[in-house]
Amino acid sequence: MIGLVLLPLFAAQSQTPQLPQQAYVSRSPTRLGDNMPRPEQSPRLDPASVAQMQAFGHCVAMRQPAKSAALLQMDFNTPQYTRALKKLASSESSCIGRSAKVRFAGVLFAGALAEQLLARTDNLAGALAYDPAKPSVKTFSLTDYVAACVARTSPEKVAALLVTPAVSEAEQAAISQLAPVVEQCVPAGQQARFNRPGLRAILAAASYRMVEAGRAVGIRS
Repeated sequence: MIGLVLLPLFAAQSQTPQLPQQAYVSRSPTRLGDNMPRPEQSPRLDPASVAQMQAFGHCVAMRQPAKSAALLQMDFNTPQYTRALKKLASSESSCIGRSAKVRFAGVLFAGALAEQLLARTDNLAGALAYDPAKPSVKTFSLTDYVAACVARTSPEKVAALLVTPAVSEAEQAAISQLAPVVEQCVPAGQQARFNRPGLRAILAAASYRMVEAGRAVGIRS
C-alpha cells in the first residue's frame, strides 16, 4: 500500500521576504531565484523507507523512462504534476513488492527517477558544469534554484553524491562536502536547514533538467 507523505525539504525558516511568484530563468549560479515556499508539516521518513523509495523510483524509471522524463520536466508546484506523479507511482506499484510497505514521499520519488535517468550520462560533472553556451536553467521554487546553483557551482561533488548508496556513510560524506556550497547558494537574509534525503532528491531532479536542457540543444561534455 502506498500512502502519500511529502517530506519537508526545510526543517526551519525565518524572515522570508516576499519575492516574485513567477519562475526565474538565469544562467548565473549566484543570482536569486523565486520565493521560498513554506515548509510542509509531515513526519520524517526512517532510513529504511528512504532506501526503499530510492529503489522504487529507480525501478519505475527503468520501466517507464519516457513518462518519468516527462514528469521531471513539469512544474512541481502544479496540481497537474501531483496527479501525474501519483499516477506514475501507482502504475508500477509492483516495483515495491506485495509484502513491502513503503511510506511514499513525492520529492524522494522524483529524485530517484532523476538519478536513474541520469545514469545514462557518461560525464555528469561535465554536463552540469557552468558554460555560457549552455541554455538558461528554469527554476520553479527557491529549493529548485538552490539545487541548480549547487550543481552548477560544484558539479563534480554533486556527481559524486548521486552515485553513493542512499542513507550510507558515503552519502553522508558527500553531502558534508557540499554543505558549504549549499550555504553559499541560499540567498542572504534567508535561513534553511535541508535534510539529507531531501537535498539529494532536489539535486538529482534539478541536475536532470539541466542535463536535458544541454542535450536538447546539442551541447556535449
